[in-house]
Amino acid sequence: MRRVALILGLLVGCGRAPESGATPDVPPSEVAQSEGVEIEEPEGELGEASAAEPQVRATVILIPLRSFPDDLLDAVEQALQSELDVEVERHAAVELPKQAYYPPRKRYRAEKLLDFLAQYERGPDTKVLGLTEVDISTTSDPYPDWGIFGLGSSPGTTAVVSSYRLKRKPRDREHVRSRVATVAVHEVGHTFGLPHCDEQAVECVMLDAEGGIENTDTSSGTFGPKCRALLDLLAPP
Repeated sequence: MRRVALILGLLVGCGRAPESGATPDVPPSEVAQSEGVEIEEPEGELGEASAAEPQVRATVILIPLRSFPDDLLDAVEQALQSELDVEVERHAAVELPKQAYYPPRKRYRAEKLLDFLAQYERGPDTKVLGLTEVDISTTSDPYPDWGIFGLGSSPGTTAVVSSYRLKRKPRDREHVRSRVATVAVHEVGHTFGLPHCDEQAVECVMLDAEGGIENTDTSSGTFGPKCRALLDLLAPP
C-alpha cells in the first residue's frame, strides 16, 4: 500500500470590515498547520470509488418568501452549487411572517425573518436561505432601520436575500440575476463563518457592500484565495 507524506502549512487571513446591516463577524484569522502527516491511500476499486464520490459541504434549502421569480431561483441555485459545493433543495413558497413587518417603513425586519426561517432547519449540515422580493432592513449603528440586500447568521444556519434593492437600475435581466446570485453566495458564506474580507484585488464575493451596490456589481462572484482557504478550514466538504 502506498503511503504519502503530506506536509501542510496553511495560513489563512481574512480582513474584516464593518457589517453594513449584515451579519456579525467571526473570530479573527486562524493558522492551521500540520506537518509530517502520513495518509494512506486505499488501493484498487475501493480507492477509485471513494475518489469519485461528490464532496458536499452542506444542503441549502431555498424558501421563497411570498414569491420569488424562477429565473432568479435558478441563478441562486447554480451559484451556490458552483461556489460552495452544496446540494440545493427548493421548498414551496411560504407567506411572509406578520411579526417581521415593520409598519413605520413598510418593510420587513431581516433578523426576524431569520428567526422565522429557523423552523425549517434540519440539523447542522443544513442551511436555510429565504428569498424575497420585498424590502428588508436591520439595525446598523447609528441607523435603527437600515435597508439591506441580505443578512446571514455568522456562523449559523439561516440567511435571507431580497431582490428589492438589487433590481434598481440594472443593465438588463442578466445583471439582476448576477447581483442576486452574488448576494446569495455572500450571505450563505456568512453562515459557514466567513467574515467580510479585504481581498479587493480579486473582487472576492465576501467584500462588504459598504452601503452601496458597487462591490456587488464588480464582484467576481467567487471566493478569493484567502476566503476559499478559510471556508475549507471552517467547513470541509
